[in-house]
Amino acid sequence: MRSPWTAADAARGDLTGGVVRAAAPPSADLVTGPVALPDRAVRTVLPVFPALPDTAGAFAPAAAWGEDPVGELARRLLGSLARSDQRRSGELYLRGLLAATGRRSIRNIAAQTGVPADAQRLHHFISDSTWSWRPVRRALAHHLGRLAPPRAWVVHTATLPRAGRGGVGADRYADPRTGRTVDAQRAVGLWAVTERGGCPVDWHLQLTPRWLDDPGLRERAALPADATAVDPVAAGLDMVRDTARAAGPHHPPVLLDARHAPAGRVAARLAADGFPYLLRVSAAQPLTPLTADGRDTARTVTAGQLATGPAARPFGRVRPPGPAAGPHEAVRVACRAADTPPGPRRRQLLLARRDPYRPAHTAYWLTDLTTLTTAALVALAAVPAGIAGDVTGTGRRIGLYDFEGRTFAGWHRHITLASAAHAAALLLHDRT
Repeated sequence: MRSPWTAADAARGDLTGGVVRAAAPPSADLVTGPVALPDRAVRTVLPVFPALPDTAGAFAPAAAWGEDPVGELARRLLGSLARSDQRRSGELYLRGLLAATGRRSIRNIAAQTGVPADAQRLHHFISDSTWSWRPVRRALAHHLGRLAPPRAWVVHTATLPRAGRGGVGADRYADPRTGRTVDAQRAVGLWAVTERGGCPVDWHLQLTPRWLDDPGLRERAALPADATAVDPVAAGLDMVRDTARAAGPHHPPVLLDARHAPAGRVAARLAADGFPYLLRVSAAQPLTPLTADGRDTARTVTAGQLATGPAARPFGRVRPPGPAAGPHEAVRVACRAADTPPGPRRRQLLLARRDPYRPAHTAYWLTDLTTLTTAALVALAAVPAGIAGDVTGTGRRIGLYDFEGRTFAGWHRHITLASAAHAAALLLHDRT
């Protein structure tokens, strides 16, 4: 496995961040029909889509899903599992995630079958089995790409609160919503944003020194020998390369927070992989302004300086990306990232958006989507906020927060199937 992406690597121009990857037939009373998706999750994401390039294809008609869409989804996603009993258990688990109410514990999931022995079977399937989650995630991305082609990819870091620090990876973190310190797991997810809403397709569980440096905790969680700390940006780039490609030949833009990373190098890697990008950058991001004919100038300035300097036009009012959003002012300036490694140098834009009532609150993005309008770029920049709503909304209700086991592999298997359940809810919410 590749080593973590460090400051020294960034100075060398390397992007080396790796990511640790690693019965009876279903009861007739389990879910085979419609699954309700909360309206909030759809409303949060949908308003931005009219502004995005419509090249990803249309949402597949309901006829493409068959008479038993959940069973068909299970068959397509679990085909890599070697044994038929594993595939049956996987389908039971997926149906249980969709049918259960309250916390999606293994006991609650198994209770949907009415067979007492299923609790032990599903516990073994998640915690002690040998099946690999990587092929299942690629199959999920491919299936989603066929039925609901992604319009964008979002790399989003989620803080998943826990009752205590017993769960694998759990530690003390600052809750991004409240600022308070909480016991939680932190995971980087790759989300496909479709016209129906967002859906996770891949995950990286962040591991702190508490877990990596304690032999007892490593053994208890069955951490792989090569498990190391990985920068969230590097993990996101690896997931884009490994999983987003499986969704199909169309490569929609990647949205990623690069405020604590060398954005020029991040952009270069995404461009080399064939993905356009919109990267959140800091006000201190070094940039080189371009002349009117696209040539580099001989100076380097920060994003904050470029947005208000002589090369920039005055901030202009743009249409808000959603009905509940307040006013925005934005400006775009042609530039290139000054920390771009040697190689092809594409034309880029700095997008700056500020609150007219609080001018000091300005956000910055670096993008190669130079043909989109400013309003379209502002709308695209608002998409990650919708993903945050999906994590706490549909994600919480479908079981992303609910793994109760203690092993690294168990967490990955549970969240893989919870992501599949999220996709089912997304695809089937309007079926009657």
